[in-house]
Amino acid sequence: MKLEKQRAFIIRFIFIMILLALVYVGIKYVFPLLMPFMIGMLIAASFRNLIDKIEKKYRWNRALVSVSVLLIFYGIIGFIISMIGIQFFGFISSLFQSLPQTYQNSFLPALQIVAGDLGDKWPQMKPYLDDFVKDINLTIFNYISTISSQVVSMATGIASQVPTLLIKLIFTIVSSFFFTIDYHKMAAFLMQQFSDDKKPMMLKMKNNITSSLGKFVKAYSIIILITFAELSAGFWILGIPTPYLFGGLVAIIDIMPILGTGAVLIPWSIIAFILGNTKIGAGMLILYIVITVVRQILEPRIVGQQIGLHPIITLILMYVGAQLMGILGLLTLPIIATIMVKLDSEGSIYLFRHQSADKEIK
Repeated sequence: MKLEKQRAFIIRFIFIMILLALVYVGIKYVFPLLMPFMIGMLIAASFRNLIDKIEKKYRWNRALVSVSVLLIFYGIIGFIISMIGIQFFGFISSLFQSLPQTYQNSFLPALQIVAGDLGDKWPQMKPYLDDFVKDINLTIFNYISTISSQVVSMATGIASQVPTLLIKLIFTIVSSFFFTIDYHKMAAFLMQQFSDDKKPMMLKMKNNITSSLGKFVKAYSIIILITFAELSAGFWILGIPTPYLFGGLVAIIDIMPILGTGAVLIPWSIIAFILGNTKIGAGMLILYIVITVVRQILEPRIVGQQIGLHPIITLILMYVGAQLMGILGLLTLPIIATIMVKLDSEGSIYLFRHQSADKEIK
């Protein structure tokens, strides 16, 4: 009996390890290759119910309805991205254009006045103060040059990726049209590849995947709204013009884990300190710390509540996914775990032992 239990444990352990290995290979190598088509399929699934309702109510051709709905969707997305891009790049451009002039007209004269007053009080320190002003001047100009070169390098890097991104975007859009038009035919063909006893499990898996993705999107929408509220309130308190616009722009940048709010708030704080605006510099730094702490506390809890996992499990999965597979692992590993847990609880697969409801853990 003991040998059978050990054998069952070993088999279960091997099964879980093989499953984890397949998940890792899938997320690491397969998902990036098929990402345009997967996004296209998700877009098609998102608009399926709407297209079905319009098709049945007005008895219009499905292809015509699908193309119309997707054209409106992509038109709205393109308009929003264009408006955000114009505002963001306009702000960055004006900031870099005004930086040298602001330094020459505001910061440098103030520094020279302070150094002159100190030199009048302590003449013996005047040579050292003059050298100090020159060093500060050289350091700041070197720093500005470094930032400018980094921005140019970043822009060049982004420009070099444009052809690849454009190709992926084209395949995503085209595939979404095909998936949307022939959604039911493709779904029926896929279901025909499974035996009758396997079809219920596949339907459950499909429902779990769509439900988990919807909850995941909802969770991060809540996080983005919280970040937007924090940024807008912080910018309003600091007296930043159009705080809601800048709050929305930085909140959108915060979606991207590589950048985050620190990509905007930290350079903003440094520039403010350099220009002598201590209030803005300290305010941006405090705002960044508050947003980072709040996000680290709320993100696992909100995501965990939405997808049905304990916050600590969600935190572990997000960390492990990010370490192993980058941004893709950060997003997909909790979703995959949720799907597996749901399938296990429904009895479609068997991964964990479940205690009877009438037994208590002592």
